[in-house]
Amino acid sequence: MLPANVPVLATTATANDRVVNDVAVQLGALTPVRGALARETLRLQNIWLPSPTARMAWLAEHVPNLTGSGVIYTLTIRDAERVAEWLRLKGIPAEAYHSDVGDGEGDGSRREELEEMLVGNKIKALVATVALGMGFDKPDLGFVIHYQRPGSVVHYYQQVGRAGRALDEAYGVLLGGHEDQEITEYFIRTAFPPQGHVERVLAALNRAEDGLSVPMLQKEVNLAKGDMEKVLKLLSVEDPSPGLCPDSCRKA
Repeated sequence: MLPANVPVLATTATANDRVVNDVAVQLGALTPVRGALARETLRLQNIWLPSPTARMAWLAEHVPNLTGSGVIYTLTIRDAERVAEWLRLKGIPAEAYHSDVGDGEGDGSRREELEEMLVGNKIKALVATVALGMGFDKPDLGFVIHYQRPGSVVHYYQQVGRAGRALDEAYGVLLGGHEDQEITEYFIRTAFPPQGHVERVLAALNRAEDGLSVPMLQKEVNLAKGDMEKVLKLLSVEDPSPGLCPDSCRKA
């Protein structure tokens, strides 16, 4: 709706080609301007330590020697809690940060409290899943360590790029182990709902004359909340909607 003579600047630190092309479709003709991904002040290391025990020992030995405070990324909530507890047992101030940490009113302030503790250097490390994502900024973050290999290179450079934004030197350490691929493949397998779940939801909606609320639908098809959310999220982006598409369209 903007007049054609209004200039528009779209900026991001981590857009890949797919994202750039999508933005171009939304905004029209663009002139992409890109800088290099590498930063001279960021020291990157890759260390293969197959067992979790070896990685835990590495963290206990080396994290206290790293300058400032930082983030340790894990792939799972369980590992975030376990690593944070291990570091505390070794006398290293650390806290776990993930999606099960409160996100609403009341206990939701806990996430903000943890972020402030890290920003204020009141803890040595925040052991986090991808829940610590866009919007968090600590210019003097001294290090980012990956306890396991991220699921994609995009996740890696988004996360490691948080380190050393206003420092002469910071570290990004990628630890790798045997379970990395197994965890990543599990997330891929469970990213989309099974076809049977989708069919059950569509059948229930087709039977309902006046529609169904989410709790009513969940009761009707007997699906867990997380499974229901996956189905509804998938259906919300399907075009044309499977529930409205005629049989001939579905067969095509």
